[in-house]
Amino acid sequence: MKATSEFQFPAGFLWGAATASHQVEGGNTRNDWWLYEEAGRLPHRSGEACRHYEWFERDFDLARSLGHNAHRLSLEWSRIEPRPGEWDEAELEHYAAVIAALRERGMEPVVTLHHFTNPAWFAARGGWERADSVRIFARYVTQVAARLSGQVRFWLTINEPSVYAKYAYVTGDWPPLRRHAWLAAARVLWHLGRAHVAAYRILHVHNAATMVGLAHSTPYVVPCDPGSRADRAAARRRDFVLNVLPFRLLALRPAAVLDFIGINYYARQVVRAGRGPGTAQLFGTECRENHHGPPRSFTPLGWEVYAPGLQAVLARFGRFGVPLMVTENGIATNDEAERSRYLESHLQALEAAVRGGCPVLGYLYWTLMDNYEWTEGRNARFGLVALDFATQQRTPRPAALLLQRVAETNIAGPAGGCQYPVPGPDGFGSAEK
Repeated sequence: MKATSEFQFPAGFLWGAATASHQVEGGNTRNDWWLYEEAGRLPHRSGEACRHYEWFERDFDLARSLGHNAHRLSLEWSRIEPRPGEWDEAELEHYAAVIAALRERGMEPVVTLHHFTNPAWFAARGGWERADSVRIFARYVTQVAARLSGQVRFWLTINEPSVYAKYAYVTGDWPPLRRHAWLAAARVLWHLGRAHVAAYRILHVHNAATMVGLAHSTPYVVPCDPGSRADRAAARRRDFVLNVLPFRLLALRPAAVLDFIGINYYARQVVRAGRGPGTAQLFGTECRENHHGPPRSFTPLGWEVYAPGLQAVLARFGRFGVPLMVTENGIATNDEAERSRYLESHLQALEAAVRGGCPVLGYLYWTLMDNYEWTEGRNARFGLVALDFATQQRTPRPAALLLQRVAETNIAGPAGGCQYPVPGPDGFGSAEK
């Protein structure tokens, strides 16, 4: 591994971490996840989570002390619109204060409009399955844009639409706990794509200088045996559903409705042709054997640690012709040496992509601090900062200090092979996209 001082990234590169409202704020009593948690239909309760709703300034002080110049957060739709067409002005003021707190600390806000949770009333009427979900989401975006668009340069409309559709309507692990509802999943993906396009246009009406993208889960999918026609076909089909279909559902050229793409990368999937009935025959199964080069490493969640995959997906999505931002990348582990190795190896892959001309705007680690990790509850420890949920004590981990050294060396580092929008005093860039 190279010394942290040897990493080179473009001037103005964004460094930080990502969070999501339901996972950190606590007390999100008005959304569908909370209702399912409290009814015992999910394995864990979010409860007070990280109490970030009240402690956001302390958390941003900590992030800034760790060298971060950017932070990704999400707005909790159910707080802002607790009932259909009713707007909670105090909550809009709260999020305005959150964004202002980041700017006061010299940190660029990257704001997500939808990160998996829905208002309870929206879910009760059919959620994203209904065609009018797009209009209802646009109504929410219009309210948010009117209040916050002047403070935010980078927006992410939808977080991981394919992941949401999979876990909510195929595996049945997330609300509304539907299993094998393939047609419903397809409708949901279509409506999420339409919702992105509507939000893109609304945000640009309110602020022409803004940059609007979506965050896409980008597993690196490869065949187990490249010489096997069946393995190659299964890998292609799986890759199409996971990495291509969400963009096809935009129904427009990506460059027309995306100012940047958020890349969420965690793992490689090595696909072996499936046997027997069901989806395995179409999309294969994951091979976990050690015949793919060096011995393979898997996280406690079963995800393969494969840093070269980050470089590969950045190169692939870089061909879309718009800038990229790594909006999530991280590891859930209790082994701090493993966390640091993971981070350093993925930063090397990121640097290689940038050196190759890939237009990457920044890197946001998932996540700032241990949080409520959906159906994993508090068991999946992704944080740069360790959190004692009993005392709410925050303690930076060695990986946080590693990222700090890289960030502080490279925030104003040498220019790379691409032109980047460098934030000015008001947080908005002067360079061309």
